[in-house]
Amino acid sequence: RKSSMTYTVLRLVAFYENLTPNFFGKVFATSWAIKMPKEQKLQLISTSDIGFFAAQAFLRHDDPVYMNKSMSLAGEALSFQQFKETFEKTTGEKLPMTYRFLAAALCWIAKELGYMFKWFRDVGFGADVEECKKVNPGMKGFATWLEMESAWKKG
Repeated sequence: RKSSMTYTVLRLVAFYENLTPNFFGKVFATSWAIKMPKEQKLQLISTSDIGFFAAQAFLRHDDPVYMNKSMSLAGEALSFQQFKETFEKTTGEKLPMTYRFLAAALCWIAKELGYMFKWFRDVGFGADVEECKKVNPGMKGFATWLEMESAWKKG
């Protein structure tokens, strides 16, 4: 308390990058579908947007936006149906998923995975998406991330 050191704490939500074209990505999508109510939204962010906020926190450490603040960061809040529809519209492909029983078993076996989705469902992140976009107007929504940074980007 008596030092002149400042801090910025960046609290992160789920990453768009959890959706990958491999088994892990299929488990993430399927776990979301089975563990959360259909209408409940999950907050997500791109790791490049996290990098923006981290760089700004260092470069502008004396700015009131960052100085001695904790910030929850999110680029978008989507229900699973919105996530699926956005993926399919943007990529022209079906959302990669696995068998529901397999994802459920993995959420039970890999306790942390199950706890993560339980926390998403019961508590959530509470980030202010609009406030994050004010600080970083270039923040990516899910469709933009798919087009620019994902494994499904064209060219």
